[in-house]
Amino acid sequence: MNRLLLILATSLAAAHAQSEIAVSSAFAGGEGVNGEVNAVVVQTDGKIVIGGRFTAVNGIPRNNIARLNADGSLDGAFSEEQANGVNGQINALAIQPDGGIVVGGLFTQAGQVETMNLARYKADGSVDKNFGGADNAAPGTNGVVLALAVQTDGKIVVGGNFNSVLGQPCRSIVRLKADGTLDAPVSAQSALLNGPVKALAANPNGTTMAGGLFTVENQNARSLFQKK
Repeated sequence: MNRLLLILATSLAAAHAQSEIAVSSAFAGGEGVNGEVNAVVVQTDGKIVIGGRFTAVNGIPRNNIARLNADGSLDGAFSEEQANGVNGQINALAIQPDGGIVVGGLFTQAGQVETMNLARYKADGSVDKNFGGADNAAPGTNGVVLALAVQTDGKIVVGGNFNSVLGQPCRSIVRLKADGTLDAPVSAQSALLNGPVKALAANPNGTTMAGGLFTVENQNARSLFQKK
């Protein structure tokens, strides 16, 4: 009887400790993130999505992406299984008007869906398998994604160090439709960028600003580019 009571007490203590971990804030009081956070975005409901290179938040397994409640506690409903995470590093995050979460980085799978360096999570934490076209034979980019921005119309601007997107030639910067299919290169053929794009900003007036370490063909501009 005493042994049974001891086992029960130990089990209850462990469950209580796990509960305490789950509700503790990653900002203060909790263990925080056991690796590197490279990107942070805030949803309209105040919840916070983080991406980087880590395997746990507050001691709870998460693969390189997680969502926190506004108080910093882990949102257990988002990508709760490690398999739903990303198998490589996340460098950039962006929120679409419909709540979709676009992730970019250096990886080959997101939520066990094969995709190169670019993916979209739905608001519930599942991966959108149709992002970029379900029948696309070359999903994602052939090089690292370093920056993302979402325009007011929901279109996505992607920057990084690549020369092919969805199997089509695009160097360093590209624009996708809201569903992830190719819209058009942001830079015209007469203004190709030679070098990686590391930062992006989509202005409400429709222009896109890009920064990085590049030159612009047929222009004197270096490391800063604006497309109307």
